[in-house]
Amino acid sequence: MKVYSSLKEVEQRKELLRERIRNGNTTITRLSSDIFIPKTPDTRKERIAQWVNAGLIGFDIVMLAKKLDNKYAFVMKSMELFKKWRS
Repeated sequence: MKVYSSLKEVEQRKELLRERIRNGNTTITRLSSDIFIPKTPDTRKERIAQWVNAGLIGFDIVMLAKKLDNKYAFVMKSMELFKKWRS
């Protein structure tokens, strides 16, 4: 660890750290926009691939919901029985 002996050295170090933080922030902003902002497809093939991908995601969601419903249906039934018993 470097020991700073003058105010000028401290100010230079402070400015260097600020510049690194600015560079880091711009990098984070660029990477997050690359990840979260959807890209518009350029060609017909890319559009079709995007539609197929969206369809498969929808199918996966439906199948997961059905699987969870089959596996945990007893929870809902027991809640209904509890409500009937309570009233």
